[in-house]
Amino acid sequence: MLDYPVVTPENIAFRYTVAGPAARLVAWMVDMLVLLAVTALLGALVAMSSYWVGNYAFAAYGVVSFLLFLGYWIFFELRWQGRSPGKRLLGLRVVGERGLPLDVSQVLLRNLLRPVDVLPGAAGLAAVFCSLQSHHRRLGDLVAGTLVIRERRPRRPGAILSKEFKAQLQAARAESAVPSQLASRLSRAEVEFVLDLCRRRDSLINSVRLQLFAAVATELRRRFAVARSESLSDEMLVLLVCAQLLESEEARS
Repeated sequence: MLDYPVVTPENIAFRYTVAGPAARLVAWMVDMLVLLAVTALLGALVAMSSYWVGNYAFAAYGVVSFLLFLGYWIFFELRWQGRSPGKRLLGLRVVGERGLPLDVSQVLLRNLLRPVDVLPGAAGLAAVFCSLQSHHRRLGDLVAGTLVIRERRPRRPGAILSKEFKAQLQAARAESAVPSQLASRLSRAEVEFVLDLCRRRDSLINSVRLQLFAAVATELRRRFAVARSESLSDEMLVLLVCAQLLESEEARS
């Protein structure tokens, strides 16, 4: 797999795993099947309605089909943060080459050039560019400054804590003053953030991991009056809270 190094404007370094030509082609084929199914259904409705409105129905069908093929990827990439149904199924996503989320101009540029990329037919120029370009980007990606990556699938919440780590957490729990029923005192967004941070803990660069856990631990100490302790690091405190949240999730299920 090919990695693409990125340094964000905040000077945080990380790496994307670039999607290969084969994965991109399969995702494109899935999207085309969805489009063909929708246009076929639309065509059947037009055929039935032509009895009442005549050739106007077919003219409208041509316009709507054109807009559908043009707007399909634009709509989903804006709504699903760089994912179309095909990309979502394959675990792919479009991002900015500098590590920033897509903006509207990038989505429009890369998709308005899509008709050029499929010349002279099938995947056309897109296949050539993806095969020869070092990071498998088609012309639309190069012009818009975008990149198609493989998303790292986070571990399931229940797999965050190993058996060995749970033993350490039990010892830390006995010494800490983390309030009980913590899950009911955090918003759903806060719970999801803590769980997601712990899920991605092993994939974060050390400096970034320490900063994130320190920031979350500082807020938890402030909110719940948890005293600082030499035996309870910032990271251990957040993991302890994570364990408590997971216990609450399991109790509800």
